Amino acid sequence: MEDIFVVKHCNKIIIHGRRAGESLHEPAEAIGWYRISDTRTGGFIGDGYDLEEDARQECLRLNAASARVTVDESCG
Repeated sequence: MEDIFVVKHCNKIIIHGRRAGESLHEPAEAIGWYRISDTRTGGFIGDGYDLEEDARQECLRLNAASARVTVDESCG
């Protein structure tokens, strides 16, 4: 059975602006974060995760819970 929930990497851009009177301008910083995608709907679950491992653990939990529901429904 294919996983319903998968981890997607997202880019987060942090803009470092320059205030009036400042002479230094720092470039934008690109860092990543992670979301859990529902492959059935294309939607996202939760608010996102800074650590990929946290998102993967939640995907495992969600997929395990979904597999139990699918098996239980097919037996009934």
